[in-house]
Amino acid sequence: MRFGQAVAAVLACSVLLCAPSAAAESPGAMLSLPEAIERSLEQNLDLRAFGYELEAQAGRMQQAGVRPPPEVQALAENVLGSGERSDFDAAEVTLSLVLSLERGARERRVEAARAGGELLSTEQRIQRLDVAAEAARRFIGVLEAQQGLSEAEEATALGRTMRETVQKRLQAGQVPRAEVARAEAQLARLGLDEEHAEHQLAAARQRMAAHWGATEPDFGKAQGELLGLPPLEDYAQLRVRLAQAGDFERLVSEKRLREAEIRLAEARQRPPWQVTAGVRRFEIDDEHAFVVGVSVPLASRSSVQGAVAESRAKSAQVDARTEALRVKLESELYTLYQ
Repeated sequence: MRFGQAVAAVLACSVLLCAPSAAAESPGAMLSLPEAIERSLEQNLDLRAFGYELEAQAGRMQQAGVRPPPEVQALAENVLGSGERSDFDAAEVTLSLVLSLERGARERRVEAARAGGELLSTEQRIQRLDVAAEAARRFIGVLEAQQGLSEAEEATALGRTMRETVQKRLQAGQVPRAEVARAEAQLARLGLDEEHAEHQLAAARQRMAAHWGATEPDFGKAQGELLGLPPLEDYAQLRVRLAQAGDFERLVSEKRLREAEIRLAEARQRPPWQVTAGVRRFEIDDEHAFVVGVSVPLASRSSVQGAVAESRAKSAQVDARTEALRVKLESELYTLYQ
């Protein structure tokens, strides 16, 4: 969420939540800022779509914890050869079960998936703040359009009065006919301004309704006060609170994810071992014996060195982005405060 937008939302809440209630001429028709925010958080289509991303991440976390499935191997030796081994009479048949020992890789996968889930949860909280801030911005847009239409209507009424006054003065011979023409032209311009203000209000109401997924406005007038301003907090206190901004929370979660990815990449330097256990039957003697084996891959650090370097570079990139964001937000805060 952009810092300026967040500040605008806070100021809007401070002003509009303290505004006096409008007259209850149309019960249930008025729209307040808290109602606009509540409806947006409950029905916003972008938030609804993001919920599916959270479900997908839950599936990824579940999949990360799955162990490699065991393998069943069957091996027949000394068959279909020559002499005594031309058929299956001298066969040696081995049936074995193969298990993979991941040596910590599964725990690292789960850790990385969990960090990804935390990042998405942070993204969801930030997106909800974005939706609330945008609801406040659109609500203020409706208030401004209402005020603009009210002023245009007053100006039109005043222009109508002025035209009537000029007509009376014309009948009394106090002004030339050209003054009446000018008054009528001015009234026509004011009528166009009023019509434009009506269109502006209709568009603002449509944007407000679209924010909670409605295809047309389903509310009456917006209720709020535009001219009141809340007292400003001390700049030093605001600067301390800057560290709690949602963008920093996102970067902290992303840092955890990048560190988990580093550990996962390092864990892949230790490829899994395979343990084999089974039974072998000797057809020629009609006997059997147990077999046990261990397969140990010869790991090479160079095989995953690039992945480790990539993960570390991404982690360092998060640190650089955090510092850049801190400088940017402090500059924006100072500008907005001034």
